[in-house]
This record gives sequence, structure tokens and C-alpha cells, in this order.
Amino acid sequence: MKTEALLKDPVFQLNLLLWMAKDQPSNGYRVRPFFWQHGFRLVYIEQPFAFPVETVNAIDRSGLDASTKPEPDVILGRQKDAKALYFEAKAESFGPSSDNSRQARGHLLACGPSFGEVYAPLVHCLLCYVVPEGSRRPMGECLDALSTELRNKRLVPGPFSSHGLAVSATQINYSWDSAFKAHLGVAEDSVPVLDGISEDTDPAPLLLVFSDEDCANTDLRDFYRQALLHQTRANLLCRLHPLPLGTTYSTTPDDLLMETTDGVFQYLGRQRQGGLRRLVRDNFLKRIHAHWSSKQPGITMQGDRLTTTWSVPGEKEAFLDWLEDRRTRFEANRPSNEPPMLFDTQQ
Repeated sequence: MKTEALLKDPVFQLNLLLWMAKDQPSNGYRVRPFFWQHGFRLVYIEQPFAFPVETVNAIDRSGLDASTKPEPDVILGRQKDAKALYFEAKAESFGPSSDNSRQARGHLLACGPSFGEVYAPLVHCLLCYVVPEGSRRPMGECLDALSTELRNKRLVPGPFSSHGLAVSATQINYSWDSAFKAHLGVAEDSVPVLDGISEDTDPAPLLLVFSDEDCANTDLRDFYRQALLHQTRANLLCRLHPLPLGTTYSTTPDDLLMETTDGVFQYLGRQRQGGLRRLVRDNFLKRIHAHWSSKQPGITMQGDRLTTTWSVPGEKEAFLDWLEDRRTRFEANRPSNEPPMLFDTQQ
């Protein structure tokens, strides 16, 4: 993917933030774990914010067009000082009159006093909009204008910060403003977070989680679904290779997704979890069962659970050869039983 498109891609932006919040070896990390190093841990990914009833009523009385169910990309928390970071990533900045401002007003209000009511003991929250570096300043200006608008209606927005992504030589740099520096207690204005970038960087190796709602481009949706299925297949192969003859192994979509994402799956909102669960169940586990159930009696599936038992010499080798063969296709199309997707920019 071209670097300009990479920095605007919502799936890449989300997963970059997740890697920055993920524990990794200090001398061999894939993405600099900047947030982890500063004590922040994952709280939620793409989970709708549930305003207190009083806040919803105040928004309704104000007459402003503000979302009462904003859905941040990521929330991080630091227990020692009850601080939180609330992230929203965009391909570019927008103005106060944009359709995106409805969502932004909701995010600003979510990071005000309501945040402590919903996410106690976390209290002090900073809204962080992540955009390509060239959009960082106008993004901050928009958030400032929207905050003034909210205060004029006697609503209480939270503090905000604008962050930028930029490519410098072979690195992606992550930059921020003075509000972020004060909130985190850091002196620097930016850090390099990912090396080895080229004009055709493949974002697939950094994929931890993905949902169709993150990507309006059909080709990219298929690309990311296929990438996740490839990772799931590799993970299952790692579990099956050491399995002795006669030993039973069983797994579910949730088991595989927890292992494949190194636990990140558990932080996803329920709706997003459901989409990944259906993808792995219908496009991967059911495909395995359909191919092998008539050939090996030890391959069974009940509900979401696939069970594998090899009792006869040669069964394991045949199964693994098939699963490892790149000619074995697991379709990247949307699961047939999944409800139609509605792209709602008016959250």
C-alpha cells in the first residue's frame, strides 16, 4: 500500500495504535510500544460510549446535533493517576460544519465529566484525534471551535489533542501537541514508532483486529479478511503440529481469535467481536469441517467448536498437508449469515 494511503487507512491507524499500547520486547518490538511504556493499558476497542441519562437529556435540550452513542476507536487507561486516552482516527481533518462534527461533539462530551461516571476509577480523559500530519493543525482548530460551541450551550466538553502520522525516510513518526505533553508528562513532540516503511508497505503483518465498519473500500475489506484468515490458519497449524496421535484438540472462533490477536480480541466491542467470530467460524472452521468430516471421523463440529482427533497413522499428515497447502482457499467474502452492513457516519 502506498504510504499516503497507508497513513489514511482506518484499519492501519487502529492497529498502529493497538501495537503502541501492546507489551513488546524492549529491544525487538514491531511497533514502538509508546503508550505501554508510559503506563497505559487497553480498556476498550470500538465500544460505544454509554452516556449517563442526565447527559443525554442535556444534549437533547441543547438543540445541538451531537451523538449520544459515540464509538471511540480505542480507550487506554493508566491506573496510577486515573488518566485515560480516548482515540479517534480519521483519514483527514474536517470542519465544524462537516457531518463528522456530530460524532466529534459526542466524543468531546464523552471526555468531559461523563467519562469519570462511566469509567471510574479512571477520571481524567484526553480526546486524541489521529490524522495525517498535514491535517493535525486544522483538526485541532475544528475541535476548539466545537468545544466553544458546546460550552455556549452550557455543555461541558473534555480536553482534546490532535496527533499526526507522517513518513520520514523509512519511518513513521507519531507527533502531538502541548495538551498531550501535559497530560502524559512527556517532553518530546514526536517519536518514530515504525521502521522499514517503503512506498509499497504491506499492512497485513500488523493486523490484530479488523471490522468491516472500519473500511468502506470493498477490495480492502476482502484484503483484511484474507489477512486475518491467513493468520488464523498459521495459528491453528502451530497448535496442531505437535499434537500426538490419539490426542483430542478442540477450538472455537473465540479461542483462535484470542490466540491470533494475543488477547486483543477481548477488548473489542461486542458487535465487532461478533463480526470476527462469524468470519472465523463460517469461512474457516466450517470450511475445514465440510472438507474433512466425510474423510476422517475424528473431525467433528458442534456449534462453534471444531474437534480434531487423529487415530490412524497418516491422518494427521494428510490433514496438515491440506491445511498448509496455499492452494487450499478460505474465502474472504463476508459470511453469508451476517446481517447487511450499514455505514453510519452519524454516530
